[in-house]
Amino acid sequence: MSSAAWKPTPGQVALIELAEDAEQCLTGVVMDNGGSSVVIDLGASPSPPAEDTAVIASFFTPEALYRVRARAHPREDQHAVIDLNVEEVERVQRRESPRSRVELRVALSAFDGEASAMPSVVGTTVDISPGGCRVRTAKQFPPGHDPTITIHLPDGDVVALGQVLQATHEQDEWEYRLAFMDIDDSDAKRLADLD
Repeated sequence: MSSAAWKPTPGQVALIELAEDAEQCLTGVVMDNGGSSVVIDLGASPSPPAEDTAVIASFFTPEALYRVRARAHPREDQHAVIDLNVEEVERVQRRESPRSRVELRVALSAFDGEASAMPSVVGTTVDISPGGCRVRTAKQFPPGHDPTITIHLPDGDVVALGQVLQATHEQDEWEYRLAFMDIDDSDAKRLADLD
């Protein structure tokens, strides 16, 4: 696939694997897409490479996962910012099942190891499938945490470990695109049966 057909948007999350060190992964957010170069802010992620480095970056969208082979160039003036010069783009995955547009109560909880510290936000689903959901909340979910997602169904709750693929903020509302990382088969079937 040509890089011209792939357009990351500001705010989109990227997982960056260093080709020379498969053990080290960086997480960043797209700041700008300047054609063949994508500007990534690594924030509090581990230190970026000190010199030009081959990387594989994964970008998650509602429709697909894009794996991008690129060269990461560190910026001297901005320590946590890198430029990705894109060499090859591969569309790896399509959504396996369609999402149902249904509004359900949902809670996103962040477990950080202490029983007393479990920040949660509540909201409603915009759409949902066995693979993930889109959720709107009035408060921000704590950044840097993988949420435990509790979805309230009429016949009982579905609880699954999730991953934030994208977070956007407009006016007084947050919207999260979430993927289920660990969900029981029976719960996935219950979500598939929603209309």
